[in-house]
Amino acid sequence: MYLERLAEAQDHAGAAIDSMARHRVAPNPQNFAIWYEYHSGQNSDLRRTIDIVISNHREFDEHTLHDLYEDFFTSTKEELALHGISVKVQDTLNEVLGLVDSARTDAATYGATLQDVSGQLVGDISPLAALIGRLLGEAHEMARRSERLGQRLKQSVQTIKTLGHTLDDVRREATTDGLTEIANRRAFDTILRETAAEAMNSGDDLAVLMIDIDHFKCFNDTWGHQTGDEVLRLVAATLQQNIRGQDTVARYGGEGFTVILPMTPIDAAVAVGNNIRRACERLQFVTRDTQQAVDTVTLSIGVACYEPGEALSNWVRRADAALYRAKQGGRNRVMFD
Repeated sequence: MYLERLAEAQDHAGAAIDSMARHRVAPNPQNFAIWYEYHSGQNSDLRRTIDIVISNHREFDEHTLHDLYEDFFTSTKEELALHGISVKVQDTLNEVLGLVDSARTDAATYGATLQDVSGQLVGDISPLAALIGRLLGEAHEMARRSERLGQRLKQSVQTIKTLGHTLDDVRREATTDGLTEIANRRAFDTILRETAAEAMNSGDDLAVLMIDIDHFKCFNDTWGHQTGDEVLRLVAATLQQNIRGQDTVARYGGEGFTVILPMTPIDAAVAVGNNIRRACERLQFVTRDTQQAVDTVTLSIGVACYEPGEALSNWVRRADAALYRAKQGGRNRVMFD
């Protein structure tokens, strides 16, 4: 078994090196990790994204490879950030609990002093002034400690609030695509599972659109990556403007997007796809620097409805297959499974 695994790993490594050479990819550890994972077939999302880049005849330049590595190999730092913030919150909570225990101790000490003084008063009232002075001193000290306690509790509450906001920011960043500011692939996977479970329980229709910008390589080659990025942002905004509040738009990787459509039958989902396609085709886009008109943006879209009990990966594959049929059929069209 060990020798079989070793031989398999060697095959993947050899295929990765061949692919890197064929696509003129720089031989560094990050790029090798991308291509080794691609040939191992363990990550279907990575494989699909690279296949789209290849089918669009795009080069695997520095920009594209950086995006692939960021999308598929950097989740650990987000998890570490979440863990670090959680530890800080727990430390602050422990401090608050310690302050509360301190307050209990102060109250118990003061109560014991009162009992001691009351016992002495019953026996002998002559040292009354001294006893009153003792009570006043104890009360003054307790008030001083309580004031410090209040200040420290206030600081701790503020610390927890700040950490809570930071935690929200990190979670938002972990599920948001940095370029287009829409949901990223990780958020898509989570929402897809949740909506499929809801559809299973309710029996409602559920559709997904898989979307690819046609000839995106031309935008980068002709106008540069900055213009290409602007096109991605513009398409993302257009997608959001043409959906309902319950729908979800996500960047799936590269020039690929996806839309999850709850309570939407196949004919309505195809109509949404065509609305999106026409809206993008009408876009008037000019370069920021030269104000030159950029080529028309067209989309190829694949649509599939969820079959109750179907594996989510199979559902996405069906929508993918419809997308590829749209591209093979001439692009700028919607096909459904």
